[in-house]
Amino acid sequence: MLDAGRLQNSSQLARVLGITPQALSNYKKRADIPTSLLFKFAAIYDVSIDWLISGEGNAFKCLEETTPYEVERGRVMDLAGLEPEEIIYVGKLLKILRSADKHLALAVKTSIDAFLSAAEQDGY
Repeated sequence: MLDAGRLQNSSQLARVLGITPQALSNYKKRADIPTSLLFKFAAIYDVSIDWLISGEGNAFKCLEETTPYEVERGRVMDLAGLEPEEIIYVGKLLKILRSADKHLALAVKTSIDAFLSAAEQDGY
């Protein structure tokens, strides 16, 4: 994270994540950083979550890596503008959508599409 964010030390990283340096130190000692902080960092610096977790693949995302859905909709979601709580819910949705339970994933996708369709009709 320090390299990807071009940060000089853990105190700067803690500031970016909105936590205390002591909290960051505790997460590092336990090797257990909350998912919400990973999503927040990834959104701020446009870094791949997979790379943050595994260290494999490309660190930085680019527009060429958009999904067909994003291209079809004509936009790429900017996570940097989300609040931490919203990022947590995006993570929870991804967990459901990537789960082995395909019926649950389909139900969630259908619900989201219905909400989007209704919002677009209402001018949102």
